[in-house]
Amino acid sequence: MPASSTRIALWLLLAGSPLAASLGCRAFRCQEVSDEAIAATRQLSLQGMDAQQRGRWDQAESLFAQAVITCPRDERARCGYAESLRHRGAREQAVTHMEEAVRLSGHDPERLVQLGHMYREQGDLSRAGNLAARAIHANPQLASAWALRGEVERASGQRTEALASFHRALSLQPHFPPVQLAVAEIYAAENRPQQALATLQALEASFPPGQGPVDLMVRQSRALCSLGRYPDALRKLTTAAERVNPSADLLCELAQTQLLAGETSAAQLTLSAALARDPRHPGCLALEQRLGAPQGALATALAPQQTVLH
Repeated sequence: MPASSTRIALWLLLAGSPLAASLGCRAFRCQEVSDEAIAATRQLSLQGMDAQQRGRWDQAESLFAQAVITCPRDERARCGYAESLRHRGAREQAVTHMEEAVRLSGHDPERLVQLGHMYREQGDLSRAGNLAARAIHANPQLASAWALRGEVERASGQRTEALASFHRALSLQPHFPPVQLAVAEIYAAENRPQQALATLQALEASFPPGQGPVDLMVRQSRALCSLGRYPDALRKLTTAAERVNPSADLLCELAQTQLLAGETSAAQLTLSAALARDPRHPGCLALEQRLGAPQGALATALAPQQTVLH
């Protein structure tokens, strides 16, 4: 069934329309769901989960919508459909389906956390915090519940409380990248670069050697710069830039770090490469002026060497 038809059918189902019976699913008209419908729903949900993992969100949404139509009382189908809607930006619809998933799950703590994240994204910190508290009360060992609580506290400006909640989450689940990054960001905001660096290094150690995310390496470079360790910061950032086709943002940051490390000529070459990618990049133009060149002149003069980084 095409995605548009699936959405229309699902809307009719949720609206309680008498036309729902004509969609060809007996689950609409009776309380009991056949074994065949349950099996079909599970298969559709598995396919939907696979599509999500592959980044095929449109396909995932269609599959989960069909699963919900086939068996409206299936918790996993509702949850998967809600997450697909959330990814598309249909937040209100996502919340509606996740609320139903929570009800169908018997208010399972993990579902409460998922719903809490949706409320947090909508800016409803009160409901998100309430759901985090309910999840923690139901299962104090659930790391994701403490993480949600920390995110709500952080968004509310309660850094101390957020750190405590995040550390509680990490005590239950040591490898928790979003939480580790959040902790590092709080340390950086509080001008505690040593703690930020230690947190980022611990996260990097959880990846195979040389396979840590580039963003993580950039964050470490910034922490090293805050500590005045410019050569170390430059080595980290150079490695990051060599691993990918660097964006103008990354090249600009590399040029700034080269300048801090006293490598002015290298900074000029890197800046040229950055301007070749984005001639209007604000950070690059500001750095160009800082290097004492007229706006645009540096990029033109060094254009033949713009491929210094790949």
